[in-house]
Amino acid sequence: METPPDRLGEMPPLGDRATPAYPIASVDNTLRILLLLSERNRLNLADVAAELGIARSSAHRLMAMLTYYDFVRQDSASRAFRPGPALVDVGLSAVRALDIRVLARPILTELAASTEMTAHLALPRGRDVLYVDGVESRRTIRAALRTGDTLPAHVTGVGKALLATLSDDQLRQLYRDAPPQALTEKSIASVEALLEQMHIARGAGYAVNRGESEPGVLSLGVAVSLPEPGMFAGLGLVCPEAAADAEWESRIAAQLKAAAADLAKEMNAYRP
Repeated sequence: METPPDRLGEMPPLGDRATPAYPIASVDNTLRILLLLSERNRLNLADVAAELGIARSSAHRLMAMLTYYDFVRQDSASRAFRPGPALVDVGLSAVRALDIRVLARPILTELAASTEMTAHLALPRGRDVLYVDGVESRRTIRAALRTGDTLPAHVTGVGKALLATLSDDQLRQLYRDAPPQALTEKSIASVEALLEQMHIARGAGYAVNRGESEPGVLSLGVAVSLPEPGMFAGLGLVCPEAAADAEWESRIAAQLKAAAADLAKEMNAYRP
């Protein structure tokens, strides 16, 4: 029996797979860097050199090549490396093969119309969440679309819902190098606080953001299990706090859960 993936879309651990008969060191190191980026979302040269057991000059050459092909981008201030557009495109190519955006679009449209909130489809990217599609609310005062944007997962409803699919140990590993960073005074700012919210989200089947990404914004998200074992997408609804009534959470949670079940059925029926 195959070893199941142990986090969002991850392959079985390297130790559980046969070593190639003729390994190529440079290719091995490059792929290991990409795997590190999927876990940490931020690397500096010292990290790369230490993790791969290579000289700093060799690490610099590898990162320069990845930068050239836009697989990583270097922050001008911190000099740290983050995933680049080409890496996102590679990830999205798998999503396109599943046609998840085409299948999700009618569901997003219905959610936006029935809730009068902006609806999003999102994918996990380590500690972040990537918004791959959305339908804007028709209300005059509404939350804007985030399609193409990336946000820290721990400050969004849909991101928290995706993080909740991980175990506590996996979450501790994900935030091993740095705790969650607060964007507002309401944001989670510690691993223990994050774990506490994850326990609540797992029990409820959804996660909520109350002004944690930006003041005055509410969002609620659910995770959708995809046909590939261990892979998830997220559905989220966002609105200004002023547009929400006292019963918004229970009502929106029920609608999102129903939408997630519909999308899961569509995905399971559509196996390219």
